[in-house]
Amino acid sequence: MNMVQDDAGFMWFGTLYGLNRFDGYTFKVFLHERGNPNSLSGVDVESLFKDRDGVLWIGCEQAVDRFDPKTENFTHFPVPKVKQISQDRDGFLWFSTDRGLYQLDQKTGRLRLYAHDPNDPDSLPDNHVVSAAEDKAGRFWVGEPYGMYELDRKNGHVKLSIPLHTASRDLSFYEDRLGEFWILYGTGNGLAKFDREKNILTYYSFHGGDISSTGYSGVASMLEDRHGTLWLAKQESGLMRFDRDHNRFVNYTHTPGNAYGLAQDSVTALLEDRDGSIWVSLPGNGLQRFSPVPLPFQALSSKEGEHGAGCFYEDSHGNLWIGTSVALYRIDPSGNRTEFAGVNVGTPLDVLSIVEDHTGFIWAGTSNNGLFRLDPKNGKWTRYQHKENDPSSLSNNVVYRLLVDHDGTLWAATWDGLDRFDAQADRFTTFKADSHSREQICRRGFRRGRSTSAEIGGPASV
Repeated sequence: MNMVQDDAGFMWFGTLYGLNRFDGYTFKVFLHERGNPNSLSGVDVESLFKDRDGVLWIGCEQAVDRFDPKTENFTHFPVPKVKQISQDRDGFLWFSTDRGLYQLDQKTGRLRLYAHDPNDPDSLPDNHVVSAAEDKAGRFWVGEPYGMYELDRKNGHVKLSIPLHTASRDLSFYEDRLGEFWILYGTGNGLAKFDREKNILTYYSFHGGDISSTGYSGVASMLEDRHGTLWLAKQESGLMRFDRDHNRFVNYTHTPGNAYGLAQDSVTALLEDRDGSIWVSLPGNGLQRFSPVPLPFQALSSKEGEHGAGCFYEDSHGNLWIGTSVALYRIDPSGNRTEFAGVNVGTPLDVLSIVEDHTGFIWAGTSNNGLFRLDPKNGKWTRYQHKENDPSSLSNNVVYRLLVDHDGTLWAATWDGLDRFDAQADRFTTFKADSHSREQICRRGFRRGRSTSAEIGGPASV
């Protein structure tokens, strides 16, 4: 199974039975439709690739397809059974097939074939190309069953050969952020590292003594996550993590009865999504997703009488706000914490809701203590409370929900109505569906809609 995440956040999975798109909730399957030239060209998706413009390319058994997300139509290019797709720094796309290596110029639509020429000893040694890609230095590498070859794209000649001790139907390279050049292959242990300056190839052994095995037990995929950790998908040995500090591999395998562990030991593909989760492809068991770094739990305060967090909020700067019984806490993206205590020493907050307005003020709705506005630049508080016989004040001191609409207007759902705040006049207007009823909106959530107006009921007299 091949996996890609597009620029819109959709996850795409290529399978033997079509192309699947996952939006976080449901799957949509794209299939070949007889008589529809705009549908997927085939059923078996052998490769997936997102180019630098965010365009999705799909290699099927009949052709390579380019997907248009606006029309959800597919444009076909006559290159069948593409094993792998890549793009070089000049924008050319490269298709690895069992008939040679194809180069596509997207500007002209021109295809160029690089293949073995029996009359040219410097040409590719085989037409069965399983991978091809450019490294960070601009050198171009082609993977074939018996080795990795550096190719001169101008004349199609091989400049450097890296033969392997055993043939493999899958062979590719992975260059990590430290510049190390890893060669992955499907047989034996399936991993080697090539020093491009000294031309030295080093094999890695996981089981000892099986480096010449022809069994399909090697490394199918490698991934370096955002924390710099290298992960390996093994054909029969599960998932492996490379411990750089100790130059060793840590193995994760299937454990029967463990519902939260790896579902099987054969792993074929890895992908890190934009949230930092890693997706694992398991033939016969679908997909699994895990977080490579366990989320730490840390106490924010040890103050006596502080009974937990009432709400969380992320502002426009990526700061996390946490409302507790005695204070607001701000945790910036670097993990630094700032405490904002109440207006007066000993004044409780009991925060139930937090929102940021368009001017950068932070608003906190509380349980029976009214509404607070915080200027995070100087830590200054302003407090709004209900006042008897003042219809322009907050309708109730219990404020469960807060919202800032598209126009920048603050709305507060209280125990006794829905309040709209007029920032210029520094006053509230209260809306009620039933002027004689209480507890109408307080526990119910609300959100912005497309319309800027909403009929909730007549405003209270002001």
